[in-house]
Amino acid sequence: MFGSIASLFNFAPLAGIFFLLYRNTQSKLRSVTIDVLTADVQALQSLLSDGQITSHELIDVYLNQVRKHNDFLRAVIETTPRELLLRRARNLDDERRSGTIRGPLHGIPILIKDNIATHPSLGLGTSAGSLALVGSKPKKNAVIVDMLIESGAIILGKTNLSEFANYRGVMLVSGWSGVGGQVQSAYVRGGIRYDDGKDGHSNPSGSSSGSAVAVSAGFSPVSIGTETDGSLICPAGRASLYTIKPTIGLVPHEGIVPASSLFDSAGPMAKSVYDLAVLLDAISKLASPFISHLNGSWGELSVATLDPHVWKFPDTFIKPEPEADEQIYPEIAAAYETIKAKAKRFVENVPLKTIDDFDYNGASAEFTVLKANMKPQLNDFLQNYLEESNVRSLEETIEFNKLHADQELPPLHDNQEFFTETQEQHLESEEYDETLEYLRRITRDEGIDRILKEYDVDVIIGPADSFITSLATGSGYPVAGMPLTYLDFNGRPLGLAALAGRNQDAILVKMMSAWEGTFPKRKPPPRLVE
Repeated sequence: MFGSIASLFNFAPLAGIFFLLYRNTQSKLRSVTIDVLTADVQALQSLLSDGQITSHELIDVYLNQVRKHNDFLRAVIETTPRELLLRRARNLDDERRSGTIRGPLHGIPILIKDNIATHPSLGLGTSAGSLALVGSKPKKNAVIVDMLIESGAIILGKTNLSEFANYRGVMLVSGWSGVGGQVQSAYVRGGIRYDDGKDGHSNPSGSSSGSAVAVSAGFSPVSIGTETDGSLICPAGRASLYTIKPTIGLVPHEGIVPASSLFDSAGPMAKSVYDLAVLLDAISKLASPFISHLNGSWGELSVATLDPHVWKFPDTFIKPEPEADEQIYPEIAAAYETIKAKAKRFVENVPLKTIDDFDYNGASAEFTVLKANMKPQLNDFLQNYLEESNVRSLEETIEFNKLHADQELPPLHDNQEFFTETQEQHLESEEYDETLEYLRRITRDEGIDRILKEYDVDVIIGPADSFITSLATGSGYPVAGMPLTYLDFNGRPLGLAALAGRNQDAILVKMMSAWEGTFPKRKPPPRLVE
């Protein structure tokens, strides 16, 4: 598994964050400077189109950045063997020279989360961060991997994650897996503190921790993560990125290690809304591309907001830090005021249903449905999608973890209660249907749809560090994440999130475009700037 990581050391290192690539063209020596911390798809594509750089050269630029910083950040589990990457890059460079351009991702390196299946021919494993799945061999790529390859993207490697997308244990520190270790934020001074909560201010959040940190650290210009509940929005907010969990079903889910087909979706992580749109176009293939919605302005949008004093994670998730709170609430209030002055319509502190309303027969309706889906769907993936695997069921995975407790259940990550509760839950079909109907009603009819209709708004904006994502999970509706600011006390980014109605993903792209044109440009991690 780590052989491909080792291959990073087989080429001469390049110096610094700013890479100088020299090419002799028509007897003229030219240099190209690439700042991997800020370079986005649009900028790279311009350089590629002008012939100032090749995809072949880009490979070593990004592999070198991984080599320099991944020992600490632990954002990448594995990189594709260099010889495979260079072969793919050369082929795409040849296509470009012959006049064939597949699209805006042609020749662009990209990282994907390690719960997204890749066929062994790509030179990568598929582990979901679990040692139980190390060495597993999928029969084929996940559908979105083939879509990315068809778009011209180069799969650079796999990113680390909260093991099994954060649905193995209960209240475990986010961003850790048995395979990849603990992901660290590229922004936070002093690294992770294990006394500040499951998703405390020092934590990169999860479960798509590595996908977010990798882009912020310049390991790739863009990445793909996945979300069941919060796994794109929260880590993107902690990495000063744009993201979107699309309407369920918009992005094909086949070949992604499942939690629930009703709740799961892959989505993009990007430094810009343009990059987000082209990546979303590549994995969704709608007739009307998202890139056509990048001219958004607040004057076209009606906005509702959520009270940040209500919509926040509990103290068990984030240990209270007075210095942080003194900045967070005023910063969010100021952002709301900025939007209020520009939006077509603005309504503050709308009474959207909260997760307190999810209770049904003494349990969370979301978790009841999730557990009912996870057992058969994970078993099916392990039995039928994988040609080879150490485990073939949830039950066998639980037993594997017990047998390898020193590696899979170490201190701070020492439970698999969600797995065992899922294995032991027995739900009659009638009770399942009733629970799902209740969840849909609370999150749709009495939740998002009610607010959008009653207050005549297009989007609902609130803190990313909250259970706003649970409303998207329960409804199957889209939710987006946007960067806002950086906390003075430890440097970590702060983001907001936005909900929209079913299949209104384009509205969220339009809103993010307006956001990007209004708020200060995102900043790279100061500790990585040289």
